[in-house]
Amino acid sequence: MTDETTPLPEPEVPAVPEIPAPAKKSRKPLALGLVGALVAVAAGGGIGYAVLRHQNDADDTAKAQPWKAPKPTKTGSYGAQSGGSHYGKLGKLLLPVPDDYVPGPDVAEYGNDVELSGKQATALMKDAYRGLSKKERRSAEKSIDRLYIQGIGMRTYTAYGYSGDGEEGLSVEIRIVQMKNKKAASSATEFYTAFAKATGLFRKGPKIAGHSKASCFLPPKDTGVSLDTMYCQATEGDLLITLNATGTTPFAKDTVADLLKKQLDRVQDPGEAV
Repeated sequence: MTDETTPLPEPEVPAVPEIPAPAKKSRKPLALGLVGALVAVAAGGGIGYAVLRHQNDADDTAKAQPWKAPKPTKTGSYGAQSGGSHYGKLGKLLLPVPDDYVPGPDVAEYGNDVELSGKQATALMKDAYRGLSKKERRSAEKSIDRLYIQGIGMRTYTAYGYSGDGEEGLSVEIRIVQMKNKKAASSATEFYTAFAKATGLFRKGPKIAGHSKASCFLPPKDTGVSLDTMYCQATEGDLLITLNATGTTPFAKDTVADLLKKQLDRVQDPGEAV
C-alpha cells in the first residue's frame, strides 16, 4: 500500500515593504511604529508577518511539497531527528533556567513557564490581531491556520548584576512554536530579518555562533532612556524560536546572544550541526 501524505499549503510570504525615507521631524514616530511591527513579528511567534503581507489571494491554491519526517530511533525524552523534526515536550526543548538566572516575570496570565496545545497556541496568536480591521484579521487568521501549529512553549529568565545598577538587570522571554509547516517557519524568519533590515532604523544585534540564520535586532537608540531591548528569531526544523530581552543600559547584548546560542544548540538538527 502506498503511504499518501497530504501536501501542506505553501505559506504566503510577502515581499519586503518599501520603507520611504522619513523627514527629520517624522523620524521618531515612524521608528516607534516600526518597532511595534518588529515586536509583533517577534513576540507573536513570527506570525506578525501575516498582517504585513500583500492582500493578494491569487496563489491560494499553491501547495508546499509533501514532507515526511525521518524515522531514526529516538533517544532520550526529547531531541531533534535528522531532517528537522523534534520530539518530546516543548518544556523539555526549552532551555532550562541557567544557574546564574532565576525564573522571570509571567507571560500574561500564563505564568513564567508554560506549554500550550496547538489549539490554545493558535487561539493565542489569533487573539493578538483582534484590534485589526475585519478584513486584515481574517487574512492574519488564515495565515496562522496554514502553519498547522502543534503547540507553543514559553519560559522567562531574569538575571541581575549585568548593568551595574544594583537590583536592575536583564529579563528574557523565549518562545518555541512547533508546527507541521516547516517552510512557513523558515519563511517567517526570513521575512523578519528582511523587514528589520529594510527599515534602515534598527540596530543590528550580535551574531549567534553556529547559527548563521538567527537574527537579532535592537530598536533605534533613544538617549536618556535607561532600558534597552533586543529581539531575536531563528528556525530549527519544525520549530520557530523567538527571544525578547529587556535590560538596563549598557545592555548586555553578548549575554543575551549566549543564552540564545544555548537554546538553539539544544534543539539543533543533528544533520545541521557542525
